[in-house]
Amino acid sequence: MSEEQIADSKRLKRLWELEFKGKISQEEVAYRCGWKTQGAFNQYLNGKIPIGLPALLKISRALDVSPSDISPRLAAELSKHGIADFEFTGQPYAPGSDNPPANVPPEFSALLSKATLRSYKQLMQIAEAAADGRLTDADINLLTQIANRIAAKE
Repeated sequence: MSEEQIADSKRLKRLWELEFKGKISQEEVAYRCGWKTQGAFNQYLNGKIPIGLPALLKISRALDVSPSDISPRLAAELSKHGIADFEFTGQPYAPGSDNPPANVPPEFSALLSKATLRSYKQLMQIAEAAADGRLTDADINLLTQIANRIAAKE
């Protein structure tokens, strides 16, 4: 790993030790990131593997911290490549590919307002598909129906 990558891991470790250890488990962070086990988070935390942009965004979202708190270098890359703020997360998103971000449909607001931790993961997968331009008109129609059903229950 480069010196910059080691510094990123050290910042994550320090943040974990000062703010989160004992308050949230590594398993919970991994779950929020969409990983099957806490092993990946532990490897990032202990500098075994470098933190890339996709992992940085997942970890910062899971811990509700700014990406720059963990990696100022990678956070600076977000502005270079363009970011889309989905507004419902308060965190910017940079697609993992070269595809330009797309506008996220307004239906997400209604869905996220009722999201549980379990459904949040699925909503983020939908948001990533939207940002990569992979949602079809049929997908948007289905999201509209779900949002309308949720709104009717209020």
